[in-house]
Amino acid sequence: MKPFYLLLAALLSLMAASPAPAQEAQPYPSSAETFVIHSNILGEDRRVVIYNPDKVGGNVLPFYPVLYLLDENDMSMVTGMVKYLSAYNEQLPAMLVVGIDGGDQRMRDLTPTHSLYDNMGKLDPDPNGWLQPSGGGDKFLRFMREEVIPFVEKRYRTAPFRIFAGHSVGGLTAVHALTAHPDMFNAYLAVAPSLWWDKGGFVRSAAKHLPTGVDKKFLFLADSPEGGPFPVYIKSFLGALAAHKAQSFHWTHAYYPNETHGSIAAKAYYDGLRFLYPQWNAPEEGRTAVSIRRHYAAMSSRLGYDVQPPFDLVSDWASAFVRKGMFNDAVETAAINVRNFPANAWAYAGLADVYRAKGDKVAAIASYRKAVELAPNDAQLKEKLTAVMN
Repeated sequence: MKPFYLLLAALLSLMAASPAPAQEAQPYPSSAETFVIHSNILGEDRRVVIYNPDKVGGNVLPFYPVLYLLDENDMSMVTGMVKYLSAYNEQLPAMLVVGIDGGDQRMRDLTPTHSLYDNMGKLDPDPNGWLQPSGGGDKFLRFMREEVIPFVEKRYRTAPFRIFAGHSVGGLTAVHALTAHPDMFNAYLAVAPSLWWDKGGFVRSAAKHLPTGVDKKFLFLADSPEGGPFPVYIKSFLGALAAHKAQSFHWTHAYYPNETHGSIAAKAYYDGLRFLYPQWNAPEEGRTAVSIRRHYAAMSSRLGYDVQPPFDLVSDWASAFVRKGMFNDAVETAAINVRNFPANAWAYAGLADVYRAKGDKVAAIASYRKAVELAPNDAQLKEKLTAVMN
């Protein structure tokens, strides 16, 4: 594990503003791409900020799980975690992170019903009050389903695994999506969710609609000390979760006694992502090509989609096997990259390097030739082919 100052440096390096034109400075990662989507459903333009791991390199995947983040101001923090734990420590898969800019519409978009009862359970009838716009949650989720998700999946290599994350009313929306629209996402990170909404009416409704289908669903729910009725409704919902029996539904709860409603996000997002991927890297002890294959097959079975290891990690494993003289394991492992990245010249070059180390000149030449065919202008690949042919 890298020392803490390297984690801090990784996070800080991602806190520059997006260079998109006509945009005020925001705490978005510099590697993020900013788009404006005109929503016919909402009748307005909405900004979407997308962190693409292909732009930063390090442990590229054939397809990326997608984290949809309702709190766009957390983008730098969350993408910093994802980058650090995927590119530097191999504890998470690299993933796309999609930040939905809430602007001044959070109360409208992130509440499932119209309610004028505040977080203390008191009626606020002020016609200009902060609760007046509430109740647009289902319309917002329709915008997500019909406009945002297709926009993302058309432009990027996405795995069939969507994570929906939100804090406060964003966490409320995550739980609402889980119970009212369970086909939209696979996993949910609900951080300090505002389950007090509508004087607890939401909790009573949500508890009746927990997932019962065969599709695997995951929920990470986090909270910290709060005043008013907040903890009462959290406890009520946790009771409903505990009583609910569905083998395809996996959930856990984390309580942070030393955090606040605002500070909880950093720890909760980290722990929530680790809950989904508790051991991303194949265990080192007794590692073989067979154990690697079994490790990712088990992860695929748990998560419900075809989980593949990243390019750089596969290359490292193959090289380690060569150093240990485990040449058959090295060949089988290097072949993973060829299967996952059939248009990548260096996938074939990596396999050729293993064949060459094994002493299989014929197979090495064939793989180097394929690499040169894919990247005919790469002088280094041509040198490798020439060297093995002489």
